[in-house]
Amino acid sequence: LQFYAFLFFENYHQDLWMKRWVRDHVRYNNAIQCAAARVVNGLRHLARTVHGQEHGIFHTMHVRRGDFQRMYEKTHITALE
Repeated sequence: LQFYAFLFFENYHQDLWMKRWVRDHVRYNNAIQCAAARVVNGLRHLARTVHGQEHGIFHTMHVRRGDFQRMYEKTHITALE
């Protein structure tokens, strides 16, 4: 859930101010940002060298395992499966 799912402001000006403040000031630290940049550069290198993408273009997908296991019992997959 987004952070603002837990906040309620009667005054929409205060609501917007808080969302903008978080957007402009809350950031990952430099070590995390640099690690992420190294991963992206590695993926671009693979796209260029292995897959022949001249500009290093690649596609990603964010897979969230376990989010719906209680909601949809049939989707539960064990590690062995």
